[in-house]
Amino acid sequence: MAEIEIRMLNSDEFEEAVQLSNQTFRSSDQSSMELAFPQVFSLSLRQSYGAFKNGKMVSFIGLVPAIIHIGAASLNVFSIGSVCTEPASRGKGYASKILNHILAHADRAGASLLLVSGYGPLYTRANCFRFGTVMRYSVEAESAEAIVKNHSDSDCEIRELTAADWFDISELARKRIIRYEQSVWDLAALMRSQAMASCMKMHHKVLLAGANEGLKAFLVLGLPNDPQQNSDAMAVEWGGDGDSIGQLLAYAAQKYQVSRIEVPVPWHETSLAKVLAPAKKTRDQNLGTVHIVDFERFIRQIRPFLHEKSDSVTQRLQLKASGKKNVEIELDGHHAILDSRSFVSLVFDQIRAVLTMSKLAAVFKSKKFDDCNLCFI
Repeated sequence: MAEIEIRMLNSDEFEEAVQLSNQTFRSSDQSSMELAFPQVFSLSLRQSYGAFKNGKMVSFIGLVPAIIHIGAASLNVFSIGSVCTEPASRGKGYASKILNHILAHADRAGASLLLVSGYGPLYTRANCFRFGTVMRYSVEAESAEAIVKNHSDSDCEIRELTAADWFDISELARKRIIRYEQSVWDLAALMRSQAMASCMKMHHKVLLAGANEGLKAFLVLGLPNDPQQNSDAMAVEWGGDGDSIGQLLAYAAQKYQVSRIEVPVPWHETSLAKVLAPAKKTRDQNLGTVHIVDFERFIRQIRPFLHEKSDSVTQRLQLKASGKKNVEIELDGHHAILDSRSFVSLVFDQIRAVLTMSKLAAVFKSKKFDDCNLCFI
C-alpha cells in the first residue's frame, strides 16, 4: 500500500491543485478557481498543502495568510478554503491529516486564528467552532422606496466605478472598524476576481455614492449572470457611512430590476442596520468556523482593542492558557476556567457572550466585569 505524503505544494504542483479544485467546485459556465481565488494558488505566498499518493495529488487545502485589524489591534490569521479530495480517495482521513499540518504551520508562523470556510465534522473535530451572528436583510422594491424616503440626500450622486476612484475607495475601506489589511492593489484584485460572486454564478458591479466633498460610500454588488434563472442579488462588500450605503442598495434594487438584494450585516454595523430597518430580516450565524491557534498569542494580539473598550477593567483582567483547550480568566483575585467553545462564544458571539459575561460576573462578584463586553465580531 502506497504511503501518503502530506506537505506544502511545490511551485510546479499548483496547476494540479487548480484542476482538482475546478473538478470539485466548478461547472463549465463558471470561471476557474485560480481566477476566483488567486491567493489560494499564489506562487508568491506558496502556503497551501496537499496529500500525495505515488506522486499524485489526491487531496488539497488552500491556505492564505492575512492581517485583520480590529480597532487598535492587529491579528495574524490564516484562512483555509478550496478543501477537496478526489472521489476515489474520500473517506480515508487525508483532509484531516492535512488540516493537522496546517494547524502546526499556523502556530509556527505566529498566527492567532484560523478562519475556515466550512463547518462540517472535519473542522469540528479540530476544535473549529461556529461563531458570530449576522442579520440578513432583504432589500426589495418596497423597502428600497422606504430607504430612499427616510434617508434621501439630494447632494448624493450615484455612479459606477471609474479608474480614478481607487484612492478614495481605499480610504473608505481603511476607516472600517473591523477590516482586512488591504492595499489599493489588493482591493482592485479582489473586485476583479469575484470570488464569492463567481461561486453563486454572479458578477460584480461596483457603485459609488459621492458629493462635492468627496466619496461617501462604495458598494460591491453581486448580480446574477442569468437573470432568467436567478433574479436575486447580494451585497458582497461595502464601506462608508450607513446612509449612503443604504442609498446605494436602494438604487441598485431599482436600477438592475432584481427581486431582492441580500445584505449580511454584522451586528456591530449598527448605523447600516438602522438604515435597512424597512427591509425584511433574519438572524443567522456566520457561514464558517474559527480555530484559536494559540490562546495567549490571541490575547496578546487582541489586547489593544480590549483597552479601547474598557481600559480600567482590562488592566486588571488577566487571561492565560490553561492547557491546550482552556482559558483561565482572572479579575481582582477571582478565577474562572472556560473551555475553547465557551471562549470563542465570549469573544465572537454577541448573544452568547452576554450570557457568559453574566455568569463570569457572578463568579467574580463584579458588575463592572459584566459591563465589559469582550465581544468584537
